[in-house]
Amino acid sequence: MLRYLILMTVVAGSSLAPVRAQLDRVPVEALGLRKLAESGDAEAQFQLGLRLVRGEGVSKANPTEGAEWLQKAAKQDNEKAMHVLAALYAVGEGVEKSQAKFIQWEQKAADKGLPEAQLGLAQAYDLGEGVEKDASLGAEWAIKAADQGMPEAQAYYAAKLSHGDGVPKSPAKAALWFLKAARQDNSAAQRQLAYLYYTGSGVPVDYKRCEAWYRQAARNEQDPWANNDLAWFLSTCPDKEFLNGQEAIGIAKKAIRFLQDTRGEQRHEMLDTMAAALARNGQYAEAALWQRRCITLLKEDKDLPPAENAKLAKEFDARLKLYVAQKAYTDTPAKPEGKAAPLLNDNILDDPEGASRPKLQKEPQKGFKKKKDNEA
Repeated sequence: MLRYLILMTVVAGSSLAPVRAQLDRVPVEALGLRKLAESGDAEAQFQLGLRLVRGEGVSKANPTEGAEWLQKAAKQDNEKAMHVLAALYAVGEGVEKSQAKFIQWEQKAADKGLPEAQLGLAQAYDLGEGVEKDASLGAEWAIKAADQGMPEAQAYYAAKLSHGDGVPKSPAKAALWFLKAARQDNSAAQRQLAYLYYTGSGVPVDYKRCEAWYRQAARNEQDPWANNDLAWFLSTCPDKEFLNGQEAIGIAKKAIRFLQDTRGEQRHEMLDTMAAALARNGQYAEAALWQRRCITLLKEDKDLPPAENAKLAKEFDARLKLYVAQKAYTDTPAKPEGKAAPLLNDNILDDPEGASRPKLQKEPQKGFKKKKDNEA
C-alpha cells in the first residue's frame, strides 16, 4: 500500500542515512536504545520503535511492540514517530487498521512541518483515504513538502501541475518542478522531464536532453521503467540520429528481466518496447512474435479502463502489421502548442556521462536563439 511505502523515508531520506544504515545492524541493546527509551527519551523511543518494526538490530521483528514505542514518542511530539505510526495504522501493521487514526497522526506530523507527512497527507486527499477526496487540498499539502526540497514531493507536485490535478494545468511549471527533483537524482522525475522534452510539453522539443535524462534515470537499478523508456526512445525516436536498435534490445531485456525477477510479472508495455527494439534492429520475425505476446497480455489486463484498453489494442495491432510487413515503428514528431522557453539550470548536457551515448550502429531500417529562460 502507498502509505506503507513511504514509512521508511523518515530515516532513509536523511543526510545521516549512511551512518544510520550501519547502526541498524548494531544490536539495540549495544546502542543503549532501550534504556534511553525507558527513561522517556522521545528520539530513543522513535528509533527503538522503528527498529522493532523493521526487524533491524533486534533478534526478531516485533511490529506490535514497535508501535507501542512509536506511540510513546508520538505523544511527546516526535513528528517522525507520528508519521511512521500513521503509516502503521494505514496498513494495520502492529496495530488495528484505522484510516481515522492514520489521518489523525499524519495530520499532526504534517502540521509540525514534516515533509514526508505532508506528502502522505497530499496522497490521502488525492486518493480519498481516510478523508473526503480533494485534489486541491492534495496540491496544497504537496507544495508544502516540495518547498522543503523533498524530491518525491517535487515530482508529485509536478505531476499534478502537468495534469491540472487540483491546480491550474501548467506544463511549464511542471517542468520546473520535475527539474528540481531530477537534479536530486529522482529517477521518476528524470523520466518525466525526458518525456516533456520528447513531446515539447512546457519545454522546447529537445531530443538530446531527452536522451540524456533517460540515460540518467536508467542509472537507477531499481527503476525498470527508466530502462523501458530509454529503450523505447532509442527504438522509435522521430530523429534517426538517436535510433539504436541493438542497444535498445539489451536495455529492454534488462527492464523485462528485472520485473520478472523482482515481481514475477510481465507488462505489455515492456513487451511492446522489446518488439519495437527488435524491429529497429531488423529482426522483424522476432518483433512480430513479441508483439503478439504483448497483445495477449493486454487482453488479460483487467485493470485498464475499457476505452484505454481499446486504444492500446489498436496501437499494438498497427505496430504488429508494420513488423509483419518488415517495417520498424517510428513515433510521429510532436507538434507543441505555442513556443515554450528553455529551462535555465538544466545542465544535463554538461554531464559527460549523461550526455554521452554509445556510437550509433548502422541502422538496417531507415528512420525517417534563446528567449528568456525559465528558472529551476
